[in-house]
Amino acid sequence: MANLNKINLADLKLIPNLLTLSRLILTPIIAYFLWKGDGQGILICAILLTVAGITDFLDGFFARRLNQITPLGKVLDPLVDKIFTIVIIVELILFRDFPFWLALMIIGRDLLIVILGTLLLRGRKVDLQSNITGKYYFGATAILLGCYVINFEFGQLLFTIITLALWALSSFFYGKRFFDIKADHISEGFKDRRSYKLIRIAITLIISVIFLYRFYFDLITNWL
Repeated sequence: MANLNKINLADLKLIPNLLTLSRLILTPIIAYFLWKGDGQGILICAILLTVAGITDFLDGFFARRLNQITPLGKVLDPLVDKIFTIVIIVELILFRDFPFWLALMIIGRDLLIVILGTLLLRGRKVDLQSNITGKYYFGATAILLGCYVINFEFGQLLFTIITLALWALSSFFYGKRFFDIKADHISEGFKDRRSYKLIRIAITLIISVIFLYRFYFDLITNWL
């Protein structure tokens, strides 16, 4: 979490931060088409979620490319991601029967990270950035929400399991990081070895093949 004393609201006009804020603008539009619930609405929701995912990539890309990495951006990006996720989950509870217990787990984790980050890291010059499991967790959660948007039952089951596993892992690493910072312990952080990357790539490819196979036969063939 960036040092709040250095945040400059004028940085809101920078391209990376505008892209970040655009995700919040999409939430009421997604809610409207979820409420419609017809085939066209589902398609538009899927497109809007894809656009949100693209902006999540582009804000970081442009921040690095344009040398516009700012304290505001470091706070705004994860905060907007959490708000976006929470709002979409509430909309899915209302319009797609998203499991309430799963919503509590996802929203509770995000709120706890924000609260602990505010209380424990106040006044400390520390960047609490997402760890690798946190990034995978956010990606899995986004796909899970998308599966509920398009009513893809197999994807809902598969990514509920994956999301819960990454929820536990990322929460553990966040908790460890919080305690290390609170104890003024300088942690070396996670060392991402080549073997770990290869394992992640292999698992991701296997899951992707299974997901796309079922997606094609469960949904695409019915649409054609």
